[in-house]
Amino acid sequence: MEDVQVSVESAEGLERRLRVNVPAQRIEREVKSRLKSVRQNANIKGFRPGKAPDSVIRQRYGQQVRREVLQELLQSSYAEAVNREKLQPAGSPRIDAEEITDGSDLVYTAILEVYPEFQVAGVDSIEIERPEAQIADADVDGMIDSLRRQRAEWKPVERESLDGDQVTIDFEGVLDGEALKGGSGTEVPVVLGAGRMLPDFEKALYGVKGGEVKEFDVGFPADYHA
Repeated sequence: MEDVQVSVESAEGLERRLRVNVPAQRIEREVKSRLKSVRQNANIKGFRPGKAPDSVIRQRYGQQVRREVLQELLQSSYAEAVNREKLQPAGSPRIDAEEITDGSDLVYTAILEVYPEFQVAGVDSIEIERPEAQIADADVDGMIDSLRRQRAEWKPVERESLDGDQVTIDFEGVLDGEALKGGSGTEVPVVLGAGRMLPDFEKALYGVKGGEVKEFDVGFPADYHA
């Protein structure tokens, strides 16, 4: 895009004003090339496909093609201007375009803000410490145990429940003879020792067998969430 003329002006702060001039010859060259492609596929009454005269093609499609060309040239010339001037835009520009007529240049001003330029000084004197993780055998054993628990396979047994077992329960809580709101559940899995239930609740699930029905009291701590 050597034929595009660009000038840049520094405004207040980080604002820059790019004045871009795209010669009319380039516009016409692009329009003619686009109309030639349109002509090859145009289906106009009275003419065989691709055989309509250039004058007919220009009369019917000329304005539309010109608008498309101008829009594309504006975008591509702005990108070229920014790259040529080595600017780093911080956002989209505001475009002020001069009125353009057939045969005239495309002239516009792009107003944009750029990222500030700065240099980081004194980094050579900065000292840093690289942390080094110390992994003991106990850490490895703990991770293996954690992975083992995550991938546990539960199988039914006939014995009483022990620490580490999972029991699946249906339960209903009652307070003063009435059902406790939010205090019931169906097929709820509880892993004994995981500490995910109230202490009294979990403690009562030790030593039970499949199919057993059990009634017990549960104490709620004073700061319980519900």
